[in-house]
Amino acid sequence: MKPYLLLALLAGAAHAANTNTSSSSLSAAPHQQDLKNVRKEIDTLKKDLAQKQTVQKEAQSAIKESEQAISQTKQALATLEQKQSQSEQQLTELRAKIEQTRTKLAGTRQRVGQMLVRQYKNGQHDAMKLMLNADDPNQNARDLTYYQHIARAEQQLVQQLVAQQRQLETLSAQLEQELAKLNNLSDRKSQEKSDLEKDKTQQVQQLNKVAGEIKQGQSKLTQLQEDEKHLANVIAQINREIQRRRAEAARKAAEARKAKLAAAREAARKENERRRKLAEEAKKQGKPVPEEAKKTVIVKEEPAQTVDDVADGSASGRAFASLQGRMKMPVAGQIGGAYGKPRKEGTTWKGVFIRAAAGQPVRSVADGTVVYADELRGFGKAVIIDHGGNYMTVYTNLSAIAKSSGSGVKAGETLGNTGALDNGESGLYFEIRHLGRTLNPQAWTR
Repeated sequence: MKPYLLLALLAGAAHAANTNTSSSSLSAAPHQQDLKNVRKEIDTLKKDLAQKQTVQKEAQSAIKESEQAISQTKQALATLEQKQSQSEQQLTELRAKIEQTRTKLAGTRQRVGQMLVRQYKNGQHDAMKLMLNADDPNQNARDLTYYQHIARAEQQLVQQLVAQQRQLETLSAQLEQELAKLNNLSDRKSQEKSDLEKDKTQQVQQLNKVAGEIKQGQSKLTQLQEDEKHLANVIAQINREIQRRRAEAARKAAEARKAKLAAAREAARKENERRRKLAEEAKKQGKPVPEEAKKTVIVKEEPAQTVDDVADGSASGRAFASLQGRMKMPVAGQIGGAYGKPRKEGTTWKGVFIRAAAGQPVRSVADGTVVYADELRGFGKAVIIDHGGNYMTVYTNLSAIAKSSGSGVKAGETLGNTGALDNGESGLYFEIRHLGRTLNPQAWTR
């Protein structure tokens, strides 16, 4: 059943269940609705704060990961810079060695060239000239041998220097390639570091934004909780005043019933005295005693109908329509207001009011689904159960509710506890409805 149809259905019953004006003029219902709205807003805000706190934790975790990645990238860059520095130093030293080798090679080549030129110009005559011009032929032979050794040594030195130069140039090329790779890797790492720092900046901005929203939300939540506390105090004060008025109304009602009974008894006493005198007068006159004088007026208090058979699990699993004539009432007590009987306000009871001590458990009369469980203006706390087959039962004036809307219930399950009407009487107001029409609950009981 849709909520607006349900509330429309109960509107008539709420009018029928209205109590005396002395208490109904004072109602906590508007404040209870405000309290309900505040609590709903608090729940919504708490959920929103929980989501934002989750985002905050995720942002903090992401920032921490970014900081770790940035730190690792910085370490990698430091290592690369160290390698670059070492490679540049090695390359500088190697280039210096190459330059030194080139200088040595140039000098050696110049000397060898000069020797070759002299040999070319002089041919084989140099050796002969040495032999002919020399005073000691043996010395000349030794000088010639030295000369040849020096020439060969110079030639070997040239070859060694050329080989060394090639080797140094190869190493230089390799170092330059390595340095280029290091420079490229360093550029990539620098870009990676820049990207990570940019991401971290965005994450910090998001974190600051969320933190600000959380702070605002917490401030609003604190204010709402203060409003909730204030409204709860106002409602408690109103309910205390209502309870005081109910107790006063109950006291006055009891006094009125007592006075009415005393008046009836006094009237009966006077009437009985009149009839006694009438009988005595008739006897004195020798006349028959009138029939009226033979009877005594007796004042009887209206006997209260009691409810002893309380709903239990015996009706579980049965269709509601099958319970007619077998149904048990939701709470034990006395019938204080019977279905269809007139009420002091000029209306009639649309259900039954069962007098019972406050705080007694109220039980579901059959299986069903709770379609309403909340404050209901004119009724106090109320529970409405859909039993299927277009049957519903209504339990109102509860002091506490044990079920929530949408929950399933079984016959005999506790729905809440008895509360009180505005006139001070404690108990339960109970209705049965079919297709929106009220039915006599007592016609359904055993």
